[in-house]
Amino acid sequence: MKRLSIVLLALISVFAISCQSPEKQAQFALTVNLSNAEGKQIKLEQRVNDEWVVADSAHVVEGIANFSGSVDSPEIYYVTIESVRGAIPVFIENTAINLTADASNIREYQITGSASQNRLKAFDETNKVFDEQLKEHYNAYRAAATEQNEEAMAEAEALYDKTELEKNNYLVDYVTENNADVVSHYLVYRNSYQFDLESLEGIVINFAEKPESPYLTALKERVKTLKRVAVGQPFVDFSQENPDNELIALSDHIGSKLLLVDFWASWCQPCRAENPNIVSIHNDYKDKGFDVFGVSFDTDREKWLEAIEADQLNWTQVSDLAGWGNAAGKPYGVQSIPHSVLLDENGIIIAKNLRGDKLREKVAEILGE
Repeated sequence: MKRLSIVLLALISVFAISCQSPEKQAQFALTVNLSNAEGKQIKLEQRVNDEWVVADSAHVVEGIANFSGSVDSPEIYYVTIESVRGAIPVFIENTAINLTADASNIREYQITGSASQNRLKAFDETNKVFDEQLKEHYNAYRAAATEQNEEAMAEAEALYDKTELEKNNYLVDYVTENNADVVSHYLVYRNSYQFDLESLEGIVINFAEKPESPYLTALKERVKTLKRVAVGQPFVDFSQENPDNELIALSDHIGSKLLLVDFWASWCQPCRAENPNIVSIHNDYKDKGFDVFGVSFDTDREKWLEAIEADQLNWTQVSDLAGWGNAAGKPYGVQSIPHSVLLDENGIIIAKNLRGDKLREKVAEILGE
């Protein structure tokens, strides 16, 4: 009888709740306290598929601009100010949030009211220590290079690599311990370019089922993309225009014993630094079946063409001149350049992101000295 009474009480409670009027959905209220911007338009924007999307706008009246609405989960928005370069990132969640800034120096700002923002700030403060150390090691390397001190260069490079590993481990440890936090989703999303498939998949699997977020959704999609273009998988075809405005398909070049698909850009210094190595390997092995298919992330056609000529890139080059929005980069999961994929004669991916001596060694291994 006691068990029956408990069940009946539970049913009555559920019925009572269901008969009540639904609660009003929680909302956020963002108050922007902005000096030196009277009358200017303020926008609340998001980054969606590498594009800026305006969620709302307001004007500064007596130093204040207000925004309100609701979000399904905490999410980074950006406050932009008319005629002011840059943006202020704010972790929006359904609560009252205050942003205080000066339009003449938006790098200095204060945000209160957002618990997600507080956790992100705490993480970034610790992370800043690693960045400062990395800068010191980089400067030490440059100074040693100027003096042609190879021993000091090697020491600075080793310290840089050690600090970079510590920084990465700190991030992984943080998101592993805080696996039910949208801030962790965002941190991995923000740094997803530095994780290979195995590492990223391990992190994503460790996240709790709830809460969901746009960042976690994007990370799951990235895992799928990386699996699709993992070593052992067939190439993904695409077509873009060459410098003569002819539409060229990657599939047209499948059949070479080795084909390097090289994602690069004229403005990318590491890419330009690697180009002489690719040129050298191409010259040595082109008659044995090594070819290159360049895909540029440029937006300026003239600079793209100038770089091709200056670096003597005598192989097929294509681009849609869409920068980071390059349509060919998306199916290959390209988030940083230089990025490369090595294909065999059947179009199967056999290696990724080989540079310098490692690329030469792989080509020599397959095509012979």
